[in-house]
Amino acid sequence: MSNVNATMARIAELEAMQAELKALKQTVKNQVRMKVSAKGGISIYGLQRMPVTLYAGQWERIIDMCKSGDLGTFISDNEAILTRKEAKTEAAPVVAKSKKVAKAKKVKTSEGPTAADLAAIEALSARADRIPASDLFGDD
Repeated sequence: MSNVNATMARIAELEAMQAELKALKQTVKNQVRMKVSAKGGISIYGLQRMPVTLYAGQWERIIDMCKSGDLGTFISDNEAILTRKEAKTEAAPVVAKSKKVAKAKKVKTSEGPTAADLAAIEALSARADRIPASDLFGDD
């Protein structure tokens, strides 16, 4: 039974680590960040779905356009026809206007493994205890 407890503890630990990783990825996803690409370009992440990658000289030309005011002037001159993509906000829930009644979906409310899962884990553990170590690790 100690194998089951150890397995359950490991599962809980992995789930906690997975939740932490998901939270970290979400914070990184919303930040603008830079990276040197494999071919030596500069990639800017976080502006759109795919990174914007240009070589250093190309970025320097864009920076010069910003410093001289040319880019700002171009934007203000064309403001009426430019489209701006705003940061995502929480969307309101969509209400179905269909006359059909939607079936309720089954929601898994289990807090952990079921009795069947525990039995399967126990069976695997018992089987693994009978296997010689040489078969597990390939020591010939």
